[in-house]
Amino acid sequence: MAVQLKPLMPMDLIEKIKNNNFSYTSSYVKKITETDTDIKKLQDKEDSFRQKLKALKRYSPGGTSKELAGKRLEDFLKSYNELKSSSDSITDKEIKKQISKLENLFSEHEKDLKKIGITKEKGKYTLNTKTFANAKDTTINELFIGHDSFIGKADKIIRKLEETTDGAEHNVVEHKMSKTTKYKDTDVALAANITLAGSTISALQKNNTLVQSNLTSDPTVQESVKTFLTYFAKSIYNTDNTDHVETIGKLNQLCLDHKDELSKIGLTFDSENKKMNFDDTIALTTNEFKDNYNKLFGENAAFSKTAAEHCKNIINDLLQPEKIGVSIIDQQI
Repeated sequence: MAVQLKPLMPMDLIEKIKNNNFSYTSSYVKKITETDTDIKKLQDKEDSFRQKLKALKRYSPGGTSKELAGKRLEDFLKSYNELKSSSDSITDKEIKKQISKLENLFSEHEKDLKKIGITKEKGKYTLNTKTFANAKDTTINELFIGHDSFIGKADKIIRKLEETTDGAEHNVVEHKMSKTTKYKDTDVALAANITLAGSTISALQKNNTLVQSNLTSDPTVQESVKTFLTYFAKSIYNTDNTDHVETIGKLNQLCLDHKDELSKIGLTFDSENKKMNFDDTIALTTNEFKDNYNKLFGENAAFSKTAAEHCKNIINDLLQPEKIGVSIIDQQI
């Protein structure tokens, strides 16, 4: 079964990590197949009982001495007592049903069993060897020989019991588990910055219609576009402590590859290409601004589409959400 991931917004996940001392603790249920030790012990007693029962089935009138038959019967009763005692801790209904059948079998044949010296004392069956030695052969034969005899019926029940315990020996048990994943504070800060970059890309794409319609002459619209471009400059291009994140390098290179178009909408780099800045004095209503804005953030623009994809990948690389049982909601990035 697939693990159910917990959906979270990127910044919600980041806040949880920051508030938990730069770590995230995830809880999950792990299903483990375990051996039921009580049933395993019962199976050991089953094997012993089966062997003692098998020995009694070899009884033949005139071919098996009473002395040998008595010894085998004592072993059989001792084995049954151990089997019954071992079953006391079993909770499986089907197993207990078969054990009850064995117990009822003794009760059904109580009179005949008593004739050959088998009685129940303090919950356990015992054999009076003197009574057995003097018991009639016909009574012993009726109990030992044939499919419908006491021994024949016991054989059928033990076979069914073995089938039942084989199916119940292993159980799938659910264990509640937890795992804590630690993060570097610099990685969490970078993830927050990239999340801002992804959100800003989305906002700049939505504003393209306003830019192309010359609505940026409106002070309120103009301030909004410039604010998003400022956020974009601060968040999209990161060069400090990012060498360990390959996807950051791809995003940075994407920005450098579009250096010319970016400069025409006020986004420029310093002399060492370490930082991106936004010139908020740039005019937003010129054709040059509008054309290049459209190339970068217009519908299906390759730059913004690729940049947004890089942002998603960076978030996944830094926070590894699936590893901690989380799915990122693709809304902010």
